Amino acid sequence: FLDFGVARKGTIYLLLDEIKKLEKASGDRSTLIEHSPYCFGKILDHLRLEASFTKGLVKSKHGLPVIRDCEKGRYQTVLNHLFPGGSSKIFQD
Repeated sequence: FLDFGVARKGTIYLLLDEIKKLEKASGDRSTLIEHSPYCFGKILDHLRLEASFTKGLVKSKHGLPVIRDCEKGRYQTVLNHLFPGGSSKIFQD
């Protein structure tokens, strides 16, 4: 415990308790990129294709990414995290 700068034994248990409370409070609202390589890959591919079209490397504009049904909720969460507000317009029709 001294590695964490904690001198009293009870303090670490209080910290762990607070961490558990934060995990419960956040629920499913937090999605880390590394926990969703599928969604991050789809976003990255879309950005690459969009940049290729803008630079004239691709003749026709491509459609939106096709997302598996089981990943749609997670995809939207990651998208909203990376592109808050109106900045996600290039991912919409």
